[in-house]
Amino acid sequence: MPRTLKRPEQPIDPYKLQPLPVGRPAAVYYRQSSEGQIGNISTTLQTVDMIEHLLRQGWVRENVFMIDMDAGVSGTKKIRERKGMSTLYDLIETGQIGLVAAQDVDRFFRDVTMIETNIFIDACKRNNVQVMTPMMIFDFAHQIMGSSHMKMFREEAQRAADYLQYQIRGRLVAARHRRSASGMWTGRKILPGFMMDGRSHLPNGALNPDYRKYKRFELYADVMLRYFDLFRENDGNFSATWKQIDRNGPYLPDIQKEAIPEGFQVTDHLERRSPFTGGLTPSQDGLRNMLVNVAYIGHWIHKGAIVQFNNHEGIIPLDLFMYAYNRLSPVDFYGEPNPQYVPYRPWVRHDKDEREEPKPTYAYLAYTDDLPEYPHRRLTCSWGTEARHYKYQLAEYPYRSNVWNIKASIVDGLVDEMLLERLHATTIDETLWQAALASLENVDQADVRRVQAAIRQTEQTKDNIIASLGLLTHPEMVARAQARYEAAEHELEGLRAELNHIQANEHKSRSLVEARPVLEIIINRWDDVPREEKRDLFEQFARYIKISKVTRHTKQITVSWRDGSTSERSTTHKSTGYFWDDDDLTKLREMIDNNVDQWEILRAFPDYTWRSLQERYAYKFGNGRYPENYTGKKPYNRNARWGDTAEYQVEQLTFSTDVPQLALNSLSTDPPRPIFCAGYGRFWRLQSGSPAATDGASGGRLHPPR
Repeated sequence: MPRTLKRPEQPIDPYKLQPLPVGRPAAVYYRQSSEGQIGNISTTLQTVDMIEHLLRQGWVRENVFMIDMDAGVSGTKKIRERKGMSTLYDLIETGQIGLVAAQDVDRFFRDVTMIETNIFIDACKRNNVQVMTPMMIFDFAHQIMGSSHMKMFREEAQRAADYLQYQIRGRLVAARHRRSASGMWTGRKILPGFMMDGRSHLPNGALNPDYRKYKRFELYADVMLRYFDLFRENDGNFSATWKQIDRNGPYLPDIQKEAIPEGFQVTDHLERRSPFTGGLTPSQDGLRNMLVNVAYIGHWIHKGAIVQFNNHEGIIPLDLFMYAYNRLSPVDFYGEPNPQYVPYRPWVRHDKDEREEPKPTYAYLAYTDDLPEYPHRRLTCSWGTEARHYKYQLAEYPYRSNVWNIKASIVDGLVDEMLLERLHATTIDETLWQAALASLENVDQADVRRVQAAIRQTEQTKDNIIASLGLLTHPEMVARAQARYEAAEHELEGLRAELNHIQANEHKSRSLVEARPVLEIIINRWDDVPREEKRDLFEQFARYIKISKVTRHTKQITVSWRDGSTSERSTTHKSTGYFWDDDDLTKLREMIDNNVDQWEILRAFPDYTWRSLQERYAYKFGNGRYPENYTGKKPYNRNARWGDTAEYQVEQLTFSTDVPQLALNSLSTDPPRPIFCAGYGRFWRLQSGSPAATDGASGGRLHPPR
């Protein structure tokens, strides 16, 4: 293959600066240290003048980016702590610009450690980005001058940091702190109700003893006094006070120049206005801070502490101020706990015994997967103060206090139905009952074999440790072997105790047989079983309840039984004031239009009478008229429900004789003890004369058979 030739490279003068990268976009970086500096002459120099300078150098306006997000941001902050500088750094690293311009090096950094400065220099060098100021163009990637430019840039940044450290902070700021500590105003926002006396000499030529101190400002002072009075009139209720001011005033008047006496100064920094009237008011946090600001009684604060008591004339009476202070501030004037602190409590906690309904039966046993980032989240159980009922609630703190909720009585009723079905299936089917007894014996034997195998393995571990001790010489290894041996000893003790417990329960099956009559009594008198006992039964048979939101008005209730099976119910039509979903309306319309028999429609909507279903159809689809062309079989009257039909009675009879094949492994798993041996006797701790029926032979009290 012939050699490929190319044009010879032109020699480059190593001492000549590279031309400006006019063909690549440029960025102008703007930064001011404080908000008070925004809009001054420096702002014009950094924005308008720098852009015009780049345009004169050959850039087009579309290729000049203005980065001005760092207004009021200190140059001492790191690159990623400044939004504008972070954006500029990303443009450099991605090669989107060829030059960055600023009014001076100190606009980029005032970094005493020089760490961030060197990071910036390295990024510009690696990506061949030049840095321009009105006095200098820095080319860190230059073959000969690059090192010199780096040094010059660092020196400029160091001088800016030194100026900030020694001149600004060391002298000017220190002088301002000394003046403020003596009780003099040093440039902060002037508290509403006061004005600053800026006269160094009185009209008679004498020195002014109140120079740069607070004086009463008549335009605002009376309004502030009224705010304190309103707080006391509302019995210390801050929220009510602020809402009253926001709606009805009094509002702070706009400050006119002629309202300020000559030689005095106020700051017009309040901007919030009432959304009801447009009047000028403090914000909610601003009002709270005013009500506890000791400057209103004449004290002066510096760096969060009172440095001068009775520094100037107060405008709020002491007793009125202390009333507000002791209800809003948990600390006293010295930062110690305030012994007079009396916080206002707008909500009165009522006694739980006053609630109209009992606590939910299955509280804290319900979970949901409706939050993907929090699977199997436990539902809280709370009392609705306005609705006056308990509810299961899904909350997503701190974002949403309520994702959805459902009345606890609805969930408890459906779970009771599923639990009763499980008990019914357990007791009346002889085949399943015998399978439960056999499973108990099998589980006993399996547990014995499992624990015995674990004991043998642990003993072998101890023997291995003893055998290895003769080979160990290092003290640390010997100590670790000893610790493992002691751990094995403790584990062995626990396994032997578990084996003794399993072998002691050898009469588990016989006890379960004895429990069967009690279960039958419980099923027959289910309505009289206390909710605490229902919860005990549920925990023996089931693991947890899962509630899933289907629509706004429909939740799916799923009970996970201990044998791995599940039972489901829907809450549709259970809530009072239920709003029909589109699917239900469509289903009702199709069944009536297709002339489905009356009993099948009632079965599909078991909680409604035939009349209410006709009215729903008339309202939605019949222009107010009942379905006139319906020809399905209609043997029942207008007030009939599904539970009133003969088909319902036949279905119930079929259910009682054809029990679903429900596995009963839950009777012998987790916890590994008989479900009712330790508990069936407590299900009926009812005294004689209680609403529950009794067995007669026990003197009004149900006991387990002996």
